[in-house]
Amino acid sequence: MRFVLFSVGLWLITQVTLLAQTGNRQSPIHQHAFVCNYTGQAGTQSLCNYMMYTASNGHAEKVVDRILKPIGLVRNFKIIECPNTRNCFATVVSGQRFIIYDGAFMQRIEDMTETDWSAISIMAHEIGHHLQGHTIDGKGGQPMKEIEADRFSGFVLHQLGASLDEALIAIKTLGAEEATTTHPAKQARIDAIRKGWTEAEEIYPQQDSNRIARNTAQRPANPLAMTNPDAPAKETTTPAKAVGKTKIGCLSGDCQDGYGIFVNPTLEKYQGDFANGSKHGEGVQFYPDGKMKYKGTFSDDVRSGNGLYFYRNGDKYVGQFQDNLPHGKGTYYFSDGDRFVGTFIKGKREGFGILYNTDGTQESGNYENDELVEEN
Repeated sequence: MRFVLFSVGLWLITQVTLLAQTGNRQSPIHQHAFVCNYTGQAGTQSLCNYMMYTASNGHAEKVVDRILKPIGLVRNFKIIECPNTRNCFATVVSGQRFIIYDGAFMQRIEDMTETDWSAISIMAHEIGHHLQGHTIDGKGGQPMKEIEADRFSGFVLHQLGASLDEALIAIKTLGAEEATTTHPAKQARIDAIRKGWTEAEEIYPQQDSNRIARNTAQRPANPLAMTNPDAPAKETTTPAKAVGKTKIGCLSGDCQDGYGIFVNPTLEKYQGDFANGSKHGEGVQFYPDGKMKYKGTFSDDVRSGNGLYFYRNGDKYVGQFQDNLPHGKGTYYFSDGDRFVGTFIKGKREGFGILYNTDGTQESGNYENDELVEEN
């Protein structure tokens, strides 16, 4: 079943003055109002003749609630349909947040992309604008707001089960090739969505996690480590600043090029160095409950270099990273006190290594693709 009765957009329309009236009633949309418009064209039919259509669509609300559920937030805006607007957009009218859509327009988008994910990603983009305060800051549309909303969209679609290609299909199909004063070019938006999706994959991988396995041929696996990967990490630290449940985005500092604190949609926090809007340099990541996740170096938004990673089941790894995975020399500490010292390639043990047991014994040998192939 297609999700056709909802909307939103990928571009911001700034400094829009809607002067049309319904009877003698002036539209409350004013100059510099935030109107995120899908096509980048200003025709919004005076906010649907100033809310002639006020009934929200039940199916659209269910889709919005589905998007919000993975991040633990509730809907605090209204959803209405405005036929013949040939657009979809987010805005604020007299203090009330709205997402407004033309159902026929959204149907055409789904027909073009041949998937429901295109419309869902657009809706997630608009929700991102509302949740990050873009619609109420009084500054109108800005390219960075679009990037933030795109990143949010990529993150949420991962949480809903979309592949990276499915998360990108709307912008790849309909994005503008050239940048304007209000919205970036298609490639910049693709990069932002990919970044959000990848960040979610790092936190909640759709594939198997990168925790290393035990030498199962020698003894049983640790039940906690192997069956409960989402258990809270045992190593903790206190975040620099508590984050409210609805506070996401750049909390403080410079999250573009400098030192800042950024909270993603699942309330995981990063504080550290940024370059070109990506984690780059020294930094610390925290789980939503404030416990430390990783402390070390980053390169272009991924763990790279030396660092310390705390897994949710109580395991931890200290050593070298590449592309978010243990890569190079390192030590893996199991939650029961055992530890493995050796070399890792793309998250797997490779070459000579030693497993030190808590009872004082040790097992050494050569590993291939994370398997012990030769004991010494």
